[in-house]
Amino acid sequence: MKAIRLIMGMAFLALTACYEEDKLTPSEEGENVYNGEYTLPQGNHDYDNDILELFSKYQTMFLYKYEPHDIYYNYNTDAYLGGSYDAEKDSTYSGMFDIPSDEAWVGKQLDLLKELWLGYYPDDFLLKRLPQKVYMVDSLFSAADGRGTPLQNLRTNLLVWSGGDYMLVTYGDERVQAMTREEKFEYKIELNLEFLMGLDLPVTAAFSGVSNYKIFSNINNQQYIYQYGFLNWNNSTTPQDDWLSYLELAVSVPYEELIVEGPNGFLHPSKDSRGLISQKYELIVEHFLSEYQIDLKKIGRDFAEEN
Repeated sequence: MKAIRLIMGMAFLALTACYEEDKLTPSEEGENVYNGEYTLPQGNHDYDNDILELFSKYQTMFLYKYEPHDIYYNYNTDAYLGGSYDAEKDSTYSGMFDIPSDEAWVGKQLDLLKELWLGYYPDDFLLKRLPQKVYMVDSLFSAADGRGTPLQNLRTNLLVWSGGDYMLVTYGDERVQAMTREEKFEYKIELNLEFLMGLDLPVTAAFSGVSNYKIFSNINNQQYIYQYGFLNWNNSTTPQDDWLSYLELAVSVPYEELIVEGPNGFLHPSKDSRGLISQKYELIVEHFLSEYQIDLKKIGRDFAEEN
């Protein structure tokens, strides 16, 4: 999962922008909502009223009809990241491919997003920080060059995708009604990490003051990273990177798993011999709870395997 996020992050680095800028203004009651080529409602399903209510609350358009160039075109680099398929030659040309949501399942897809993503945040937080658009698709994947269809040349399946002013989310088909606990746990992590890590929320002075970042100037210190309160060597060299590493830990691993000895037991004395990891973990958890009313421990715990 982490590798997928890194690939996505590099592909759209130039598009990253603050979600608070240029938010839309709700239209008057009874009028359609317009945003360039997009209009709400997009249909006359029961869930279209739900989409309008979401727009009224958060000024974000949840779209199940869309133009591919809005997903794949990088305006800053003038590059198109979408792939293509030549039916006559039966050949795939590498890039990204999407399968639109089945409109029969969009209502269930919305329910899933509320359960695994939106429901963890206060309305005022979402109003300020949700992207302008959320594209709802069935599937998203990358494919390599080769003979055959894109699916025959499948490279990587993606659950979530981000651009400068949007997020793209999957599971817009019949799979949504038969998700396992494990699938919900994985999807929940991807949704919340993609959202939170893209916001670039500020590091607190209390957190950045715990560890000595000068240790990264000497490769010989790598063996002592846990003692200094760091989770890894490559992604902790600055307070901001360190902060994001702890944010990922809190959202991805249940607290109950962190405190016992094992691969993820970062809060157990076998790794956290000086207690600095526990100190920084609690600082970030307490900050998100007091400052934003977001319970990171709950996000990390929900849908985890029961012991």
